[in-house]
Amino acid sequence: MDIPDLFKNSLKKYSPYEPGEQPDEDGWILLNTNENPYPPVPEIVEDIKDAIGNGEVLRKYPDSLALEVRKAVLNQLLRDKDTLTNRNSIFIGNGSDEIFDIIFKVFINPGDEIVVFYPTYGFYKVLANLYDAKINEIKLNDDFTVPESAFNVKGKLMFINSPNNPNGKSFQNSTILKLCEHFSGIVVVDEAYADFSDFTCLSLLKTINNLIVCRTFSKTFSVASMRIGYALADSIIIKEMNRVKLPYNTSYLAQITALLCIKYRRKIFEQNKEIISERKRLTEELNKYNGISVVPSDANFIFIKFDDKSTTLKFLWDLKDMKILVRHFSQPGLYNYIRLTIGTEEQNNKFLAAFNGIANKYL
Repeated sequence: MDIPDLFKNSLKKYSPYEPGEQPDEDGWILLNTNENPYPPVPEIVEDIKDAIGNGEVLRKYPDSLALEVRKAVLNQLLRDKDTLTNRNSIFIGNGSDEIFDIIFKVFINPGDEIVVFYPTYGFYKVLANLYDAKINEIKLNDDFTVPESAFNVKGKLMFINSPNNPNGKSFQNSTILKLCEHFSGIVVVDEAYADFSDFTCLSLLKTINNLIVCRTFSKTFSVASMRIGYALADSIIIKEMNRVKLPYNTSYLAQITALLCIKYRRKIFEQNKEIISERKRLTEELNKYNGISVVPSDANFIFIKFDDKSTTLKFLWDLKDMKILVRHFSQPGLYNYIRLTIGTEEQNNKFLAAFNGIANKYL
């Protein structure tokens, strides 16, 4: 028996998503993964320790539908967002990636078409290949806006990352609304970075029933390792998502962590103002160099464009020699960009000092 012959056909063209490089040694400044540079606020860490100490709770299965988390998200976290308030309109998942996987489970048959934009978060295409879907990839305009051709496409699912990774810019609600009105399938808006932005399309959910908005606790709340996120949509969609998910898809500790993040959200949002401030400072400092421009960003990262493609790689490798990692995408139209995660003030100062030294050689 040849075991590979038994694998599903879609695995033949499947390539897993490759996250940013993560060296094992100490001393690296990792500005390549879009993680929040600050640890969770101390109150969250201490309360998680208390939760781990509750052996009676740990021996039991967690709440399968994460009811308390659903209520806290709607009644507290999103209270000022003018969006859906019915607990049957929210789904709790094991991070955004599981939510996307479940959306594929609910909607995609082999051969169905999905629409993604380019460039964007690569995991949407990874899942499309796994579920044997056809991919219609639409290139964004040079300024990373949606082209007119996107309003005439057909398909089962359309994915929009807003703010978009890797360029960091949010899409206007008028654009998302127009896409929802013209698209015959479901529009999925991934708002992983929306808490660093002044924009959100959550209010559109009150009038649009073919829209799913996904969010995560990973970026804003510094708990990426806990793997918890949520999606809001019409209750008919959420019901099906709950039907196909694994019975206990979010752990007790993940649910507790989400509740604690919501409890201490004001302190966390205050801390994250430093990221927004540093984003502004880095953008201003880098825009002073000739041959370099920074794309306006609403996220916790910026996209730096080099006029000369070869110079981009020189900066990339020289920074790595100094143990500073940034993200480069070896894809058409992106060769002369690097994506920089906003770090702490100390990390950013080290980056700027290193960048200036390299600039003196190449610019």
